[in-house]
Amino acid sequence: MRRVKESKYCRIIFAALFSFLLGCMITLNLTPIDKTCIVDNTDREYNIMQNSKLKNPEVIVLILSAVKNSDRRNIIRETWLTLGNNVLGSGIKYRYKHYFVIGSLGLSNDEILHISTEQSQNSDILILPLYDNYKNLTEKVLKSFEWLNLQYDYGLGYKYVLKCDDDSVVNLQSLLVEIPKLESTLINSNLHYPLNLPPEKLNHFITTNIQSNEKINTVNIENMSIYWGYFHGNARIKRNGKWQESEWILCDNYVPYALGGGYILSRNLVSYIGKNVNYLRTFKSEDVSVGLWLSAINNIIRVHDIRFDTEWTSRGCKNYYLVTHHISPTETKFMFESLVNNKQLCVREVEKRKYYLYNWSALPSECCVMVN
Repeated sequence: MRRVKESKYCRIIFAALFSFLLGCMITLNLTPIDKTCIVDNTDREYNIMQNSKLKNPEVIVLILSAVKNSDRRNIIRETWLTLGNNVLGSGIKYRYKHYFVIGSLGLSNDEILHISTEQSQNSDILILPLYDNYKNLTEKVLKSFEWLNLQYDYGLGYKYVLKCDDDSVVNLQSLLVEIPKLESTLINSNLHYPLNLPPEKLNHFITTNIQSNEKINTVNIENMSIYWGYFHGNARIKRNGKWQESEWILCDNYVPYALGGGYILSRNLVSYIGKNVNYLRTFKSEDVSVGLWLSAINNIIRVHDIRFDTEWTSRGCKNYYLVTHHISPTETKFMFESLVNNKQLCVREVEKRKYYLYNWSALPSECCVMVN
C-alpha cells in the first residue's frame, strides 16, 4: 500500500514538474529576445549590432506543425532546412531562421515531456498558448505574427516571413537567392503605375499587381510591401466540411489570397497584422484570413508565382518549384536526396494538375484560367 502511494506521489510530482517546464518554455517564447535592448533611438542600432544574439536573418521561416508531428519536424530538420546553409551560385544570398509553431494547451504529460525534450535539443519551437487543432490554425498564424512583431521591436531585424506547413518542402537554397533577385527586378525595372505586367516583362513564372494611392507616373518600388505566393481569386465560399464558413458575409467569393501551403510576406505586412490582432476578424482558413486582412492595404505588390505549388494538393513535381505542398515524409527525403545529388528537386518531373497565371487585369472571378 505504501509503495502504491509513493508511486502515485511520484507521478503527481513528475506531472507538476513537466507542467512547470512547459510553462517556462511558453513564457520564454512569448518574452521579447532581450528587453535590455530598449535604448534611445541614437544608440539602438549600435547596441543591436553589438548583441551577438541578434545577428539578423533576412528571412523567418514559420512552419506550422502539431505536437504529434515530431517525426515530420525531424525529417525537415534533416532535409530541406539544411539546404539554407548551402546556397549555390553568385549574387546576394539571404540568411534565414526557422521556427516550428505548435500550441501548448490541453497536452498530456507524455506530450509535455516530449516537447520539453525536443525543445531542449533543438531550440527551434515557437510554443503558443492555444489548443492545437484545425479550428485554431488562423489563430496560430495571428499569434505567430504578433510574436514576430514583438521580436522585431526588440531587435530581430528580419525582412520577410515565409509561412508554410510541416507537409511542405521548400527549395531553400534557391528561395534565399530568388527573394533578393525579385527585389532587384522590381527596383530596377522602372515599373509604371499601375503595375500589371505580363510575365514576360519580369520572368515567365510570375504575374504582378501593385495597389497604391499614389496617382503619379511612377511608384517608388522600394516603399512597397510584397505579398508573394500562388493566388486564388475565384474560390467559392465553403458551406460544409472542416473549412465551412458559416459567418462569411462579405461577398460570394473569397477575397484574392495566396494559398496556404506557402507564402511570403514583407515585414511591414507581418507587423500590421501583429499590431492589430484585436481588430482582425478570423475565419476558418488562415490563408483566406490573411488575404482578407491585407485586402485594403496601401503600397502592396502581389506576386503570383507558379513556382509556389501550394494548393490543397500538389500539382506534381517540377524542378523550378520553390515551395511544394502536401508532400509525404518519404517524398521529402527523395526530393532532398535529388537536390543534394542532382541539384534538381524532382527525381522525375510529373504534372498532375495544370497551373494558371493570375490575370490581374480581369475580375477576380475571371482571374485563373488554366494554361494548356
